[in-house]
Order: sequence, then structure tokens, then C-alpha cells
Amino acid sequence: MGLALALLMVSRLLFAAPTACTCKHLESIQQELENAIYLQQFQKKLSDDLKKVEQDQRDLKKKEPANPLGRRAVKDVSEDEWAKRKATVKLPNARIKGDTGPSSVGLEEGTCDNRQADLDALKAGAACKELGDISLRHEAGHRKKCSEMGKDKYWARLYSEIAAEEAERYAEQLKATRALLKKVIDGSTVKISEDGDMQLTSNGGFAVTYKISMPPYVVKGNSSEASDEWTMTGTGTQTTTVTSMKLPGLTCTPDGGMKDSPTGTLTLDGLKMKLDVTTVTQGGKLSATCSDGKGGNGFGYSMAPPGETGQGNVFSDERVKLKAAVDKDLSKAMPAQGGVALTGTITTKVEITCKK
Repeated sequence: MGLALALLMVSRLLFAAPTACTCKHLESIQQELENAIYLQQFQKKLSDDLKKVEQDQRDLKKKEPANPLGRRAVKDVSEDEWAKRKATVKLPNARIKGDTGPSSVGLEEGTCDNRQADLDALKAGAACKELGDISLRHEAGHRKKCSEMGKDKYWARLYSEIAAEEAERYAEQLKATRALLKKVIDGSTVKISEDGDMQLTSNGGFAVTYKISMPPYVVKGNSSEASDEWTMTGTGTQTTTVTSMKLPGLTCTPDGGMKDSPTGTLTLDGLKMKLDVTTVTQGGKLSATCSDGKGGNGFGYSMAPPGETGQGNVFSDERVKLKAAVDKDLSKAMPAQGGVALTGTITTKVEITCKK
């Protein structure tokens, strides 16, 4: 009895239905979308190219009926080209993360049906439930077209028609997968933060190191069916402090800080993203007390008037990830000139977390 119960429990674990898709499945959904985009484009071009091959063979049969090549059936020529081109398929993602289902599923030769075992494996092996549902709808589309045409006509089609149907199915699949990708991001919390150090130096021995810190702030904005791309915005608080200051012949102790209000605009399509920021100064002061070690003291400070604005692009064409970190090398952003150099690295993070 104990062994039977254990086997039953293992069986249930192995064949448990996939869980609903959330942002935890972001990478899997992205990979499925990339594959669907690739296959839709591949099958569409294949169909167009095969139409030309088929027409060329018809023309050859008319012009040179005695030519051995002209005697070949149009479908045979089309099939040869189809098989050759199909062998060149190179998916962006050879295997979907978390997917344990079959690598390919199709109608059984000469019928309008799939093997039920294949459909069950497709559903059970999906990385998450909705991805399995999308794959099942793809196969259902084939069955429907076959039934409407009749199996004899369906299987007698030229390969340009077969490729054209696949292009249609993948167009539907990529549309559904893109909508799913939007849905899981819309159902998540997206936060942006920033942290880093920068140092300003001059040939005269002047050196100041600044600490920049911006706690995570939320950006909001939902996708729409009207466009593949959408924006999310939010405003945070950035603090700049001086951590060290060196002046020729002086020992300085820095103090104080300045605050800014950056408004980030994250533009994304679920696969790639870019971040633009508009900053408004809130004010504050950076001060320093300096000593020459001989009894002489000095005090200086700088202020940032409130209301000053600036804007710029933080990054572009970055992959959308659950946790993305983009480093900006300040020495490349502002090359040294006139004996003054800016160095350091600012790291901007975008984090996507699933809502409970």
C-alpha cells in the first residue's frame, strides 16, 4: 500500500497542470514570442518563395515539355525546395525555459487530427498554463482548416499553401503571446533605482568624490492593444552628497547634500526597454570645512537653486528582465577636457516583481 501511494504521488507531481503565467515566467514568454515572430516571418517568406518556384515549374512544363526537369510535378519540385529551406530554420530560442513538452506537434498524416498524447504532452509540458493554451489553439486552428477543406484537399495542397497556413497560425500565436507578455507586466510592480559614485578631478590636484543614491520608485502605465510599445512613468528622489574632497595643501571635511526629483519614463515592448529621465532640483547645499594644518581654516559651499531642470536618456535597447542593471561609465559619457576629468560608474536598476 505504501509503494502504491508513493507511485501515485510521484505520478501527480510529474503530470501536474502548469501554473498560471505571471511575471515569474517572463523569460519563457519572451522566448515563445521571439520564436513565434521568427517562424511567422520565415513561413511567410517561404510561402512567397515557393509560389515563385511553383510558377517557374509550370512555365518550364509549358515551354519545354520534353525537358526531363519539365516533366517533374509542380508539387514535387515545391516539396524539394520546402524541405531544403525548412532545414535552415534556426530558432532564436532552441528550447523554452521551463518547457518540458514535445519539440514539435502536428496533424497525423492524411487526417485532420492530432495524437491526443501529443496534445496532452503539449499542455502538461508548457512553462505556464497560458503558453500551453496558446500552443493548443495553434493546433486547433490546423484541425479546423483541415475539417473545413476536407482532409483530401488539405493534404493535396502545394507547399506554398502549407507554408502560408503556418504563417497564419504563427501570426495568431505571436499576437496571443504578445498580449500575454503585456498582461504579466501590467500585473506586476515595476521599480527603478540608482546608485553610484563619481569623481571630479583637475590637474591642479583638486578632487571631489560624490555619492549618488536614489531609492526604488514605482513607475506605472498599462499597455494597450493599439500598439506593441507602451510607457510607464514615476518620480523618485535622488540625493547627492560629497564623500571626500581634496584641495592642494588643505584637508577638507565635506557635509550636506542636494536633492533632485527625477521623473523616469520607461518605454518598452516587453522584450526591449529604454529609460528617459527629466530631473527637477529640490535644492540643498554641499559644504566643506578645510584646514591647512597651520591654524588657518576655510569654509565653502555650493548650492543648487530649486526648480532647475535637466533631461536625458539613461539607456536604450536593453533587455526587459525581472532584475536588470545597467552601468554607465561616466568617463565615456563626459570625456576629459581642459585638465578636468569625470570618472565613476552609475548603476541604474529596473526590477519587476509579481503582485500577490
